[in-house]
Amino acid sequence: MRRFIALTLFGGLAALAGHAVISLGLHPERLAPAVVLLQGCAALVVGSALFATGMLGLADGFEKLTGRVGELLGQKEVSRAADGIVVSDHSGLAQIDQQFWRGYGRAGIGLGVFMTGLLGLTAALARTSPSLFTVGVGAGITVLFILSATLSAKGLRHVRSVHVDVDASARHLSRLPERRPVEVHRPRKRRTPRVALFPRQGTTDRRRGLDRKAGPNPPRRALESTG
Repeated sequence: MRRFIALTLFGGLAALAGHAVISLGLHPERLAPAVVLLQGCAALVVGSALFATGMLGLADGFEKLTGRVGELLGQKEVSRAADGIVVSDHSGLAQIDQQFWRGYGRAGIGLGVFMTGLLGLTAALARTSPSLFTVGVGAGITVLFILSATLSAKGLRHVRSVHVDVDASARHLSRLPERRPVEVHRPRKRRTPRVALFPRQGTTDRRRGLDRKAGPNPPRRALESTG
C-alpha cells in the first residue's frame, strides 16, 4: 500500500515537472534547446508511467482486500464482531467501496487538472512576447501545481485511510468463529397403508389347514313327524 502511494506521488511530481519544462520552452520565438525538451519529455513519459502503475496497484490491492472481506462476511459469525469495526455487513462494505473510489478519482483528477490547464495556458499565451509568455506560464504552473497537489494529496490520504480501515476489519473478521450451517428440520412423511388386493399365499394355506382340522359339519337331526 505505502509503496504504491509513494510510486504515485513520485510519478505525479515527475510528470508535472516534465510538462512544466516543455511548456516553458515551447514559445515560437524562443525555443528551448533540444536537450532540455527531450529531458522534459522523458520526465513526462516516465512520470506518467509511474503514476499509472501506482494507481493501478492501489486499485488492485483494494479490490483483493474487499473480496476477502466479502468472503469473511459470509463465513464468520458477524454477530460477535466488535462495535467499533468499520465493515460488519455487506451494506457497510458497499459504502466503504464508494468512499475509496471517490478518493481515487480525486487523486487522478488532480494530475489531469494540471496537465489540461497548463496545456491550455501554453496555447493561449503562444502569440504573446517571450517575457510575457514566461511570466504567464510560470504563474500558471504555480497556481495549477497548488491546486493539483491539494486534490491529489486529499484523494490519496482518503484512499489510504479507507484501505487501513478495511484491512483492520479483515483482520478482525478472520479471528471470529466460523458460521454454523442452519439446520432445516423437514417433517417426516407418513406412509399410507397399503391395501392388498389379493391375499397372500401363506394366509390362504393357513385358513385351509384350520378348516381341515375342524372336520365336516355334523348332520342335522331329522324331526319325526307324527301323523
